[in-house]
Amino acid sequence: MIVTLTTDFGLRDGYVAAMKGAMVCAAPAVRLVDVTHEVPAQDVMTAAFALRQVVGHFPPDTVHLAVVDPGVGTDRRAIAARFTAAGAPQRFVGPDNGLLALVAGPEAVTEVVELTTAPDASATFHGRDVFGPAAARLAVGADLAALGPPVDELASLHWPLARTDDQGVFGMVLHVDQFGNCVTNISREDFDRHADGRTFKCYVGSGVFRSHGRTYAEVGAGDPLTLFGSSGMLEVAVNRGHASRLLSVHRGDTVHLVFDAPRAEPAPHRLASSAR
Repeated sequence: MIVTLTTDFGLRDGYVAAMKGAMVCAAPAVRLVDVTHEVPAQDVMTAAFALRQVVGHFPPDTVHLAVVDPGVGTDRRAIAARFTAAGAPQRFVGPDNGLLALVAGPEAVTEVVELTTAPDASATFHGRDVFGPAAARLAVGADLAALGPPVDELASLHWPLARTDDQGVFGMVLHVDQFGNCVTNISREDFDRHADGRTFKCYVGSGVFRSHGRTYAEVGAGDPLTLFGSSGMLEVAVNRGHASRLLSVHRGDTVHLVFDAPRAEPAPHRLASSAR
């Protein structure tokens, strides 16, 4: 009976409360868990990133409601879907604008339906009038098939991938969290495969540094480092500081790891042969 909520509504206005009210009216027993309402306005990728960080920490068949909807009121579809995320079946409700495709990633989508929109639904607030009530109904036992006709596939949108060559890895900053840590699209697998035990320099924003650690405190206060955070992706951070501000790094900026050349093996010592 859990529904998670990810939106760009903010909390200054009454939009979040109105959507929650509509959901409680549709299903009074539903449990609502806020992921975030502070997604930058109309930023589909940031919403998907936030949702991907949490889906694996909820029980199977939790309903995840994501409303970041630049095309609200247009002919973009309103959908509900079921697919495997973080190794477990989960259900999702939101606009078909690529947001849910980003969360699904390469996983097979089991089922998608187009939500039926009532004639009196607001053209500018489908979170309250379409998505919220549908998510609440799913959470208390409704089948996806009861919410609308089937859809063949989700609208496509893909995460940018890191590039690699013999010298290193080229990635980009996908997200800057509230602590200023810059989360990249460089996975641990990409890093380990190309590092092969070598040290490296990290070029990002206004900084060039070599420090890489397991925790933030492995460098001095105010010093930068790279590490793998809870997302499993490489982060650029500053111990007790704000990496984005201190290094002039922003979402979309390039991160370049340049690995040192392998240390040459010493030539085997050979004894000179005696003259005959």
